[in-house]
Amino acid sequence: MSEKDFHLKIEYLLSTHSRKDFENACKLIYEAYATRITMFVRSFLKNSTDAQDVMQNVWIKVFGNLRKFKGNSTLYTWMYRIAYNECINWKKSKDFEKFAEYDSLEILKTSYHEEEIDFSKASEWFDDAVATLPPRQRAVFLMRYFDELPYDTISEITGISEGSLKASFYHAMVKVEKYLIDKLNENR
Repeated sequence: MSEKDFHLKIEYLLSTHSRKDFENACKLIYEAYATRITMFVRSFLKNSTDAQDVMQNVWIKVFGNLRKFKGNSTLYTWMYRIAYNECINWKKSKDFEKFAEYDSLEILKTSYHEEEIDFSKASEWFDDAVATLPPRQRAVFLMRYFDELPYDTISEITGISEGSLKASFYHAMVKVEKYLIDKLNENR
């Protein structure tokens, strides 16, 4: 089903004001977006327990406000913004820094020649490097690098200008790269 057809089906299901159709719309939305949104939240928070708590809040807000969605952006962008805001709020309310839950080993394999690096160490280094980023840079880095979202979408989600996002992503990449190079040089 194309993105347009998907949105039309969701609009139709929500327009009927039937409880069963609303439940079907929620089910379709959850099936379509749960994995991507959850991956972002887990990557941002670096803790699966915290991510589960935040995801509950995200889905409560999404489904609780679904009928209020105006369509000024795509449904995914609207949901991503809710997830982003919930992560920022959670981060503000908790003082924690833990290792990332995402599979950085696969990312490193695409970035380096396998014979150049011990991937068990490199995976830890990459997680550590991302963890050193300030929250806003980390969020931009995760959205751009892992989710491959375009800057205009990230701008809609975060409310930050595209120019600032590009600068933030660039500085995050420089910091991560420097951290990894330093670790490689220390361990040669």
